Amino acid sequence: RSLVYIVPAQTITNILSNHYNNLEAAQKELAKKMRVYKYQIRVARTAVIVCTFFFMCYLVYEIGILYVIWGVDCYDESSKVSQFIKMCHVFLFLNSALNVLVYGLMHRTVRAHLSKICAACTGKSTSGSS
Repeated sequence: RSLVYIVPAQTITNILSNHYNNLEAAQKELAKKMRVYKYQIRVARTAVIVCTFFFMCYLVYEIGILYVIWGVDCYDESSKVSQFIKMCHVFLFLNSALNVLVYGLMHRTVRAHLSKICAACTGKSTSGSS
């Protein structure tokens, strides 16, 4: 009489075990997708920030170019327009400098590699061994 209950109990146990394994596999797959999704968000955010800095820096430069094209008196070294044109060229270099800072601040891997490079330049060890 007890065998009558053991067979359905074993069947139910197998079904629940398979269901649990399927749930566990789905959870792992979802966790993997979430990691990829979070990485994509970080990359997109970095791209938006880099493009924004690029646009802002080159907008100032293009305004300076428009002053030159329109023939505004920019050849007098003491004029404010001439100083503005020189500052516009500085913004071109500033864009490159800001890119390094943005990448350095936005990504842990860049920060880790940068600290290794700095440690190598100063002769210090970051991993605990010399």
